[in-house]
Amino acid sequence: MRYAIVVNLDYDTNPSEECRQVWRLLHDRMGEAGFRPEGRLFTIEAAAADACARARRVVDSLDGEPLLTGTGAYNYLKEFYGYDHSGAVNLLLPPSDNIELEEG
Repeated sequence: MRYAIVVNLDYDTNPSEECRQVWRLLHDRMGEAGFRPEGRLFTIEAAAADACARARRVVDSLDGEPLLTGTGAYNYLKEFYGYDHSGAVNLLLPPSDNIELEEG
């Protein structure tokens, strides 16, 4: 199943530059954990429990970073949740019932 993790940082209560640094770390580590970045969304072919556990491990691993000493990674997160992404519809593409194949 394609599973998605949504991450939005809390720019309202944290300095923008720190948030940008946290995002870079998070983005890189999510990739290392097998996720594919899609904007603020990270997707992976995995069961829900596995995907969520991996995402939590990534965020937990950020706590050892000097930037986060004393604050913790979760203080930078505004939204952090996962959902089944298998049924997502890309609305930038035409509806599949409007696509016609021509043999030639």
